[in-house]
Amino acid sequence: MAAAVRAGLPLEVVRSRHQLDAATAAALDLCQQFGSPPARTLDRLAQVAVANERARSELELAQAGPASSARLVLVLPLVVLGLAQLGGLHVLTSPSPLTLGSMFLGALLLLIGRQWSKRIVKAAEPNGEDPALALDAFASGMQGGLSPQIVIEKLSQVYPNTEAIREVIETSSRDGIAIADLALASADRLRLETRVAAETKIHQAGVRLMWPLGLAVLPAFILLAVIPLAASMIQGSQSSFAIE
Repeated sequence: MAAAVRAGLPLEVVRSRHQLDAATAAALDLCQQFGSPPARTLDRLAQVAVANERARSELELAQAGPASSARLVLVLPLVVLGLAQLGGLHVLTSPSPLTLGSMFLGALLLLIGRQWSKRIVKAAEPNGEDPALALDAFASGMQGGLSPQIVIEKLSQVYPNTEAIREVIETSSRDGIAIADLALASADRLRLETRVAAETKIHQAGVRLMWPLGLAVLPAFILLAVIPLAASMIQGSQSSFAIE
């Protein structure tokens, strides 16, 4: 969209060709009200979208190891019990009460581990919101030649929280810094802080996912495969001894 605008296509034509989310539509509406160039706003929105996708990819990568282990634990008991049944141990056809109880507890642990892992992943997911949209819109209005108070008045109808913008105005008037440049720099800093916080949560989630793996998934494998196999072997040896 930014490339199309720079190529000279009218903004309305570009908007009609794309399905916009609420944040992008609001930002472009403000650009039209302020008379500021929309291509720069689109570029910054694209940077935010890329950062959010990168965060989601990192979260999926952190989840991949524990998820693969959980799937392996789900398949391995079936393989072990199937081979034991073919080998003459009646694990599945004549299960003992111990075997049934152990498999029930194992399935319950797998379910608990799955739900636990989902909660960890959901808590670490980035919310996708851009905390600096108001600052970008303010900078856009200043680049359009409007006064700060007029811009804030228009922005307050779209973004209720304008505290960061007022801090930029105070800093600019106190230190004599160009207000548009200061607003863009503040937006970049706020996005960086948000991205670092999101990455920290994702890395912490990668560590926390080891807890359900160690406390639920791996014990579930023992309950689903090891104990039923051992019980079947003991039962078979007792039957052989009774026959003798």
